[in-house]
Amino acid sequence: MAGYRPVEMVRTPWGDAGTLRERRLQPGQRLPAEEVARNQRERLFAALVAVVAEKGYNGTRVEDLLELSGVSRSAFYAHFSDKEECLLAALGAFVGPTVGGIFGEGGPPPDEVRARQAFDAFIQLIVEQASAARMCLVEIYAAGPRAIEEIDRTTDGVQAFLSATLDQVPGREEMPPEIVRALVGGIRKVIHSRLYRHEEEELLELVPQMWDWLATYPPPPEPLRRPRGGAAQHGGSSNGYDPVERILRALASVVAEKGYPAMTIGDIAARASISLSTFYANFTDKEEAMLAAVDSGSAQMLATTLPAFRRATDWPHAVRGAFGAMFAFCAAEPEYTTLGAVDVYAAGRRALEQRDQVMTTMEALLVPGFELKPDVSPIAAEAIGGAIYSMIYDQVKRGGAEGMHEVAPLAAYVTLAPFIGAEEACAVANGDGRSR
Repeated sequence: MAGYRPVEMVRTPWGDAGTLRERRLQPGQRLPAEEVARNQRERLFAALVAVVAEKGYNGTRVEDLLELSGVSRSAFYAHFSDKEECLLAALGAFVGPTVGGIFGEGGPPPDEVRARQAFDAFIQLIVEQASAARMCLVEIYAAGPRAIEEIDRTTDGVQAFLSATLDQVPGREEMPPEIVRALVGGIRKVIHSRLYRHEEEELLELVPQMWDWLATYPPPPEPLRRPRGGAAQHGGSSNGYDPVERILRALASVVAEKGYPAMTIGDIAARASISLSTFYANFTDKEEAMLAAVDSGSAQMLATTLPAFRRATDWPHAVRGAFGAMFAFCAAEPEYTTLGAVDVYAAGRRALEQRDQVMTTMEALLVPGFELKPDVSPIAAEAIGGAIYSMIYDQVKRGGAEGMHEVAPLAAYVTLAPFIGAEEACAVANGDGRSR
């Protein structure tokens, strides 16, 4: 069979990928130039979804798109300068208009019924267009900052829709935007994990749980206060004579500066002041070193967080103490924080799975909360973990990890409110609650 073919028939927003060559316009039809351009672009968009579904964004080549779509090389470069431009155009053609249509961008303020219908439709779209959703929500992190910003803008639109919905619900008016964004981040994490594990069908069953979790949050009765003073210093475990740790810290530094896809082993060796032979004596490639760096940063964070959790006299204050320690670590170790919060997404499935093992450990700290209030949505632990992670991600992207300690009260409130109520959660988050 001539030309590239994906391993499986891939459904895309622009039709089944296996039919793209059949949709080529016949020579001599004298069609308007804009119709010819639209036909070529849509075939390329569909090919992009299909190839990325099989090979990942990093493994996708322009040649693959040409072979699958039947679009000529000259036509491709008449439309796009490279595959990134093709991706950005595909996002612009699909994500914004589709998500905006579902959430009624520019329409009247949504009530709960309309909001639930929009949420159901959104999850249904993700399941029906799983390959496109994976490209937009999983593979996007390998595509660079411009593509990520496009998806983040869409998240901003969903946040605005949820804020407008909550303003129509008695007792939920004027929800602080940082809490709304955390809730959106929690749902996004649930979706993301199912997509990269190819378990998206499970999302249909989880819709009621996700919706119930969103509905558990009232606004805090008082503003959440920023901690006084600067971030506590973290001792770390740096050992300049240990070549492995020098490699891992050098990797974290280079990734924070250049991003994982652009980083080379030569960059790591130069930053660590070691030879390439020393690197290869410890790691086979940069992925293995990345996994070790994620593991090292996570282990150090947990070594700081778990003792703080165990020292408290009751569970709410244990949560507050754990977040105080965790966010202090994040502020003191900005390169490891950036590695684990942002760049891990571009490092592939194994790195994400390793990161999620740490999140599972943190989610286990919520078990006493379910004992206090067993009727809280079963998805709450995972969604809260995602919400906390989104706070870290947003702080890194917005202002850098150095100010991370200021996020701790928000994290405590979002974690505690479903289990102990808004008033007590707010008091504990602000340091006013009394230990039991």
